[in-house]
Amino acid sequence: MKESVSNQLESLFNPNSVAIIGASSAAHKWGAQTVARLLSSGFQGRIYPINPKEKEIMGLTAYPSLADVPGQVDVAVITVRAQMVPQAMKECVQKKVKGAIIISADFAETGTQGLKLQQQTLDIARQGGIRFVGPNCFGVFCATSLLNTLPIAPVKGDIGIISQSGSFTHMIARQAMARGHGVSKLISAGNQADLDVADYLEYLGEDPATRIILMYLEGIKDGRKLLTAARKIVGEKPVIVYKTGRNPESARVSMSHTATMTGEDRIFDAMCRQVGMLRAESLFGALDMVSILLKQPLPPGRRIGIQGTGGQCVILADTCFSLGMAVPELSDEDATFLMAGLDFPPHAPRPRNPVDFAGSHTALMDATVINNLGRLDCIDGIISYMPVTFHQAAMEMEDQQEALDARLAKLVTDVPMKMGKPVILIRLGGRDSNQELRISSSLQKAYESAGIPSYPTPEEAVKGMATLVEYSQIKKHFVHQITA
Repeated sequence: MKESVSNQLESLFNPNSVAIIGASSAAHKWGAQTVARLLSSGFQGRIYPINPKEKEIMGLTAYPSLADVPGQVDVAVITVRAQMVPQAMKECVQKKVKGAIIISADFAETGTQGLKLQQQTLDIARQGGIRFVGPNCFGVFCATSLLNTLPIAPVKGDIGIISQSGSFTHMIARQAMARGHGVSKLISAGNQADLDVADYLEYLGEDPATRIILMYLEGIKDGRKLLTAARKIVGEKPVIVYKTGRNPESARVSMSHTATMTGEDRIFDAMCRQVGMLRAESLFGALDMVSILLKQPLPPGRRIGIQGTGGQCVILADTCFSLGMAVPELSDEDATFLMAGLDFPPHAPRPRNPVDFAGSHTALMDATVINNLGRLDCIDGIISYMPVTFHQAAMEMEDQQEALDARLAKLVTDVPMKMGKPVILIRLGGRDSNQELRISSSLQKAYESAGIPSYPTPEEAVKGMATLVEYSQIKKHFVHQITA
């Protein structure tokens, strides 16, 4: 029986031994950098440098050829010149290597001669039953085995990342880590001569260490295969795609980078909607999606409760409508419940949703409204400005302030943590800072521990909620399809 792609990739990501064909002591060479990365990552398997001219590399015994290595080699990392790669692959076949990572470039991305070399390498690998990553890539990182051939050393986490661009692979990882997220698997796909994006997607879909998948794509080699893989996954894990090549003129650039054609953007957009992949418009947008999906519960529906002031309420409501969400008007009974125990200012409009105190409010009033909105059956998620204490109002003693912060934290964090409804906050200080606001470290930590995000603008806050709503609908639809 044919072995599944997931099993084949498991051997590649979690090997017991790795050989580096083209290993070197010269620090500027890929062969040296690859050995150094494996050593510094803490990889616990055996490492075999392959170089016919050196006896020892970085304290490791070097071997003249793969055939000279004693024992099994699970994965070969190939860093020699493109012209030498077919012969290196033949040696992998003879050694019965399970998988390979071809870092070397100068293949299909450079033209006809490179394409011939790539096809020759592929033919040899397929005859020998070897699956490989690349060529023209940075390779992979695996948090479980600590196998790492990439220039960056990611921290362990929940995100599986697939990128067709090598340099962009570690840019994504750096930006994710800057937001406090770790990585389960990181894959620089390169030219995808053998294993392609759909294969990696299928593997990550079955990987228990991966909670969410983020892909950077320039083009699609097999759309049907990608659709099939995505459809199986999206009911269990979010799949976020940031794809470039929106313009026809981008095809030339993509072809010379990773030998992929960009395709027509509207067709790809339709593909994403058809199979439930979430499409991002930028790297930061993709990471915003990752953050909120990892941190907040999915709303049961698309009905949003809003707390704001003046024009902010109008902007929030209007943006919700534009992104397919509802802002339901509260009944008299619900409005009365919302106001219970609050010193609601007489000049403020009755809280029909949005809730607007017309400038006369305290942090405790804000937090109470968030909590009360979460208790309403007609509300699925809440967007509000951040409950904080203004400097000029912060006249309490320190112990009183601590008690107030604890109360604020409980009111707000109970909504996602106990009621299962997402809360998104807006920072009144905007992008620059909250200099005019007093936010205690304990209150800030409480919001962060509950995974409650805060955005600098109303529009960004609504986009965050829209991601949760969209994936909630996707999850319901595809889980129903699978179980029907």
